Amino acid sequence: MKKVNLDFLIKDLDGKDIIGAHAGKTLANNLIGQSKGDALKYWGWAIKLNQKEELELDDSDYSTLKDFVKSNEILPVITKAQILKAFE
Repeated sequence: MKKVNLDFLIKDLDGKDIIGAHAGKTLANNLIGQSKGDALKYWGWAIKLNQKEELELDDSDYSTLKDFVKSNEILPVITKAQILKAFE
């Protein structure tokens, strides 16, 4: 099992927190806005992320969520990059 903690604020290019840009909540909102994918899994992840909880994922789910972030066309690069760093 791998853990992903997205309980942090996204930072701007100067390294300052962007007020209201919580990584977990941002990803949660993207997950629930999807029309494709595993609805029950996305919903469960979104609830945990919205509550600022750490996700504990098996290898398959870890890859699924990481790929979701990588291929997401709504999230800006500044957000994607910081979320993806949390997967390292």
